[in-house]
Amino acid sequence: MDTRTNEDWIAAFAAYLQGRFPGRSTAKHYVSDMQLFVDQHPQPLATITRHDIDTFVDAQHARGLAPATVKRRAAALKTFFDFLADELREPQRLNPVQMRRHAARQPHLLPRDLTDPEVSSFLALVIDLRDRAMVCLMLYAGLRVGEVATLHPADLTVSADAQAPVRLRVRGKGQKERIVYLCAHGYQPLADYLQAHPPASLSVPLFRTRLGSGVTVAGIQERVQQYAQRCGVDVTCHRLRHTYARWLAEGETPVLALSRLLGHASIQTTQRYIDGADPQIRRSYEAAMERQPLRLSAPQPTADLLPAALRSEPATVTRPAPRALETSSWLEEAPDDVRQGGVAWLQHQWPLWKPSQRRAHASKRLRALRAFWQWQVARRTFSGWADLTSADLAAFMDAELARGIHPTTVKTTLDRVYEVLRFLADRGAVSVVPVRPALSQPDPLPRHLTPAEVLALETTLEQATDLALPNAQLNRALYYLLSQAGLRISEALDLQMQDMDLVARRVRVRDGKGRRDRVVYLSSKASGALAAYLQTVPHASADVVLSRQGQPLSYSEAWARMRDLGRVAGVGGVSPHRLRHTYATQLLNNGMTIDALRRLMGHENLNTTLIYARLADSTLEHQYQTAMERVTANSVNLM
Repeated sequence: MDTRTNEDWIAAFAAYLQGRFPGRSTAKHYVSDMQLFVDQHPQPLATITRHDIDTFVDAQHARGLAPATVKRRAAALKTFFDFLADELREPQRLNPVQMRRHAARQPHLLPRDLTDPEVSSFLALVIDLRDRAMVCLMLYAGLRVGEVATLHPADLTVSADAQAPVRLRVRGKGQKERIVYLCAHGYQPLADYLQAHPPASLSVPLFRTRLGSGVTVAGIQERVQQYAQRCGVDVTCHRLRHTYARWLAEGETPVLALSRLLGHASIQTTQRYIDGADPQIRRSYEAAMERQPLRLSAPQPTADLLPAALRSEPATVTRPAPRALETSSWLEEAPDDVRQGGVAWLQHQWPLWKPSQRRAHASKRLRALRAFWQWQVARRTFSGWADLTSADLAAFMDAELARGIHPTTVKTTLDRVYEVLRFLADRGAVSVVPVRPALSQPDPLPRHLTPAEVLALETTLEQATDLALPNAQLNRALYYLLSQAGLRISEALDLQMQDMDLVARRVRVRDGKGRRDRVVYLSSKASGALAAYLQTVPHASADVVLSRQGQPLSYSEAWARMRDLGRVAGVGGVSPHRLRHTYATQLLNNGMTIDALRRLMGHENLNTTLIYARLADSTLEHQYQTAMERVTANSVNLM
């Protein structure tokens, strides 16, 4: 019988990790994660069950930790229990950690690069020669902060040709070396520093403290943070590196070359750095918008608008944290097991939803579950979720369809039921998830607006602005974010000032549907409308963009504003989602590829994009004629 204590196991695990990941921070983080787990579950590690892992992971989510942090802690636990089974010589021992179950869905995050005005504001304050040289290495050569700290004079090769870039030999992650280049503009601060502080030898650290020792990673990060606080821009060492990657991506550097410059072992890692900086998608968007029917012109935002709008004063328009839902009286007519299962699922799901949407998501799901269970308990006796059968689900579906409920609504209700069933099955409360009954879904055409309807809406908006009607600028800003940037209503309402770059006409959408980040582009009309609106309302960097009287705009009010706009313009059925359909359909029919449109819309699947946009008959006819003309020309050449 093994008598090692938890402390002994963690010490042995630390030694194992040091050998497996030499020179990496993995060992430090994994050991810290294991210690955190043991503090919460002090029983012997060899007795840990899957239920203990479930409890730990749920507690991490409830604390509001980032999904990536929870995933890393789950990975640390999985690695440990693989190690434990090997040490005990029990290869058949089941690992209580299942990454598919415990790592949760990971968001698709965009790199947090800096806008060009933010870079200018930051660099204007970095006047110390050493600090400016270090910053420029991260910004113009893409070095990690640890790579800057370990540079030596011998790593620099300056060409006799003044036009040639400086070569740097860099020791990166995993002790892997690579060659990077530094343009003349980025090298000048380093040359000034070396001239003022010539190194004693080629083997000493390139950047030194006043006492002569090499700078540390923490020291560089602290200096960058001090400058960031002074200029009011959220700058980190890694954001400088992300900005370098964006610049090269916008310069159309091939992804393989960029991967080598950044020192990535995987192309997929490089792709995450440059997502949202695809110049081809931008050109496609701008070309498609130029082909739109003639519309009213818009003023261009001036180059100094964004720095003026982003004030350094504390944020004044932030979205408050959602209050927890009251569930004590939910579904009182159902058995306790039914109520407790639904509430347990809601508590598990709550921290996984976007904070601004938690109450809305929870309310909709609880309403759907209430309607389902009220119908079921009125029909027969249930003791809990485990009693549900496929016949029960099919009977509910048939009854809803028979009373005229739309198939999509019925499908949504069944989706909610199966979400809870799968959750309870994972927890062992339900032994078998019943087979889902088949439900035929309609295939409707997208509900886009015609060009004449769009012109009527925009004319109404401009007339209201000319007359200086109340909230006219706010309505214009909301309308163009929906109709010419394609944002979902929730994305538009959560948009913060720090996510907008009006000079470059780019908007970062953070934590969109499916926890996916993306970049969308603004037309001249949309950027002009936002510029005019922001001049009327003071905003700080973290403020919500769309607000009224110091309060964030609510979903119901935003929806009502678009409905009322349609009523005044004489256009029926105007809604935020219909404007998004119009955006997709117009771009597709004006030449944008379906894959480029998918990325702008934030869809994972091309079929989803096709739900929003369909080729018009005239577009299909034109594409057919163009293709056949090419076929005919090729046939003539072959004869």
